[in-house]
Amino acid sequence: MDKRESVCFVSEKNICRSIIAELYLRKLGRQHFDVHSFGLQADRVHYLVIEVMRERGIDPSYSFSKVYQVISNQRFDYVVLMHPSLQESLPRIPYEYKQEVWEAAPVDLSREDEDEIKADLRKTADEIEALVKQFIEKHT
Repeated sequence: MDKRESVCFVSEKNICRSIIAELYLRKLGRQHFDVHSFGLQADRVHYLVIEVMRERGIDPSYSFSKVYQVISNQRFDYVVLMHPSLQESLPRIPYEYKQEVWEAAPVDLSREDEDEIKADLRKTADEIEALVKQFIEKHT
């Protein structure tokens, strides 16, 4: 079996979009890719992200928010930025890798209406799932 390529998804806080992408690539492309994620800052994975992913049959129990320094000993073949606004803030990664930039808009998780947040998370999860499937098709 060939060596799996390593992919890392990057977002602002690593609590929503990059976690969703990591979970989908792990589920759909495990045989081809080793997958991680990090944020420019770290926080807790948002509890509604956990609920929405569990609704989809994906267990996020072992996902946690982290910054690059936590996984800097890993080497990545691909670094996927979840939004173009992250390009200027990406920490220096001291080796060559391929970079992709997706346009997954941030979800406002600070609102009080949890039903609205979950509806937005479901839509975002659908978009990210489609992007992950395209990534797998393109790179396998």
